[in-house]
Amino acid sequence: MNFAKRWRKYILFLTLLVFLAVEIPIIAAGMLSEPVPSDVIIVLGAKLIGHEPSTMLRLRLDEAAKLFRQGYAPTIIVSGAQGKDEAMTEASAMRDYLVSQGLPSERIITEDASFNTYQNLVNSRAIMQEKGLNRAIIVSSASHIRRSLALAKQLEMDVSGAPAPMAENLYLTTKQYLREGAAMVFFAVAGR
Repeated sequence: MNFAKRWRKYILFLTLLVFLAVEIPIIAAGMLSEPVPSDVIIVLGAKLIGHEPSTMLRLRLDEAAKLFRQGYAPTIIVSGAQGKDEAMTEASAMRDYLVSQGLPSERIITEDASFNTYQNLVNSRAIMQEKGLNRAIIVSSASHIRRSLALAKQLEMDVSGAPAPMAENLYLTTKQYLREGAAMVFFAVAGR
C-alpha cells in the first residue's frame, strides 16, 4: 500500500515537471519576444465569428496594425483559409478589419489557403520569395509565438516575433496555453 502511494506521488511529480518544462518556455517566449524591423509582417489566422475576427484574432490584428504604423515593415501578409464553420476566409476578414482601421489595402497581401500554422508559414514564405521579401515579423497570440517561431526556424525563415496580448478571459487563456503545450510536445515528436 505504501509503495503504491509513493509511486503515485512520483508519477504526479514527473507529470508536473514535464508540464513546467513545456509551459515555461511557451510563457517566456510570449513575454520576451520582440519584433525587429523587417520587410513584412505575417499575421497568423484564427477563428472568425461570422464575418468578424474573434477576440484572439482581433488582438493579433491590432498588434500588426500598431507595428505597421510604427514603421516596422511596409507590407502585411494576412494568412488563413476558410474553416468549415466560417462565413469567409480568415485572410479576407483580416484584410477587411485592417482596412477598416485605416491601413492601406495595397500594403496588405492575402494568403487564403492555409488551415494550420505550418501551412500559414509555408505559404507566406512562398509569397515572400516571390516578392523578394527576406525578413518577417510573425504576429500571433503570446501563447502561440514560441511554436510559430520554431516552425519558421525549421523552414529557414528569417523572423522575429511580436506576441499579441491574450484575451482577458482566464478560461480561454488557460485553454490556449494548454493547447500550445500539447502542440509543442507534438512538434518535438513529429517535427511540425
